[in-house]
Amino acid sequence: MADDLERASGGSTGATSNTVVSVTGTGTAESAQAICGCPEIGPETIQVEQVLGAEMDQRVVEFDMFVPAEKPDIEQVVDVYVKDLEINNVTIIPDKVIIRGDLEVKVMYVADLPDQPVHAFERRHVRFTRDISIPGAMPDMTAKADVQVEYVDYDFCCHTPRKVHITIVLKFWARVVSTTDMEVLAVTPIDEMGQVEVSTASGSSNDSTAASTFSDDFVSASHYSGYNDQNVYVTGVTPSVGTQPTVSGTATVTGSVVHVRSGPGTNFPIVTKVKKGDTVTIKEQAFGWYRVLLADNTTIGWIASWLLSV
Repeated sequence: MADDLERASGGSTGATSNTVVSVTGTGTAESAQAICGCPEIGPETIQVEQVLGAEMDQRVVEFDMFVPAEKPDIEQVVDVYVKDLEINNVTIIPDKVIIRGDLEVKVMYVADLPDQPVHAFERRHVRFTRDISIPGAMPDMTAKADVQVEYVDYDFCCHTPRKVHITIVLKFWARVVSTTDMEVLAVTPIDEMGQVEVSTASGSSNDSTAASTFSDDFVSASHYSGYNDQNVYVTGVTPSVGTQPTVSGTATVTGSVVHVRSGPGTNFPIVTKVKKGDTVTIKEQAFGWYRVLLADNTTIGWIASWLLSV
């Protein structure tokens, strides 16, 4: 159940609304098709993506920022913060993923003037590059990446009142998947029918729900021979890159029973489980998942963001 909840979109975990139609009698596959919409038997070819590897790494970005000529000298720095953090390109070379992007830094300071007004200046398009080793990665595979600001610091000296040295630590996540074609069989045709129930559900989280209802494009593959829902998901969406603002604080579990995993995705092993109403502390985020500290103040793992109320 928790695996299904991890795949449900929008964080909807409430009761579903079902409509059940009962049909009695006997019939053939053709009548079954007419009554319940069951497809005739036949092989179908689908594409599945198998996770090759997922790794995390850091990068320190250091540079100097200078006060523009039209602004006064700095007496004291008030704040330094990063905004518009973006990944612009993700490239795979043999055994590595290369992530490129840029960010913007803004400095607020008290001016060295009698009335001590507050001024600000910024630097845009500060570029960064990070390569992450993932053995077996090849250029024809697919990669996704995420990045967040882990630490920001600055150095300012009154002897150089127009310069601030900035230090930023970025944390990167990269995931590489390979695609393969696989044939599956459609539903077995019905030669004779007794009572048939046809159900429609709103917000259902079972394995038969269409892939379009899942926000992260994961569907169960447990019924496919040779694969399982720990390492397979269905293709169909162009890989995206980018980031969301770093979050922190506490969150409440909204799913009934939710898996806590060792990494940000359903391909990672389950560490433990939490129940609806449990409170967790958010440490970081990646790929739409939150890394959290559980109430025991010891266990750390990842929970899908749509199963938490922040």
